[in-house]
Amino acid sequence: MKTEYQYKIITNLKKAREKAGYSQAEIAKLLEISTGQLGNIESYKQPHKYTLTQIVKICDLLKINIENVFFHESVNKKITNRMIIDKIIEYQHQK
Repeated sequence: MKTEYQYKIITNLKKAREKAGYSQAEIAKLLEISTGQLGNIESYKQPHKYTLTQIVKICDLLKINIENVFFHESVNKKITNRMIIDKIIEYQHQK
């Protein structure tokens, strides 16, 4: 199972993908994975998650800042590099 935080990140990317009009198949092709694998990533029940490299590719395609993926809640202060790194580490942590 994914952690709640991991699922929030994946959900943010899914919503951005859908808003931009991309299908799972199109994103899977970009990431060089199968559509089924992408479905597993977007499923809460499966342990699969995006790699950081995949997240960067999706952000580049969708023209979104990586900060918007990892800081989905409103942040009232300047986001530092250290804050981003801490969020990435939290995402990568598997229970």
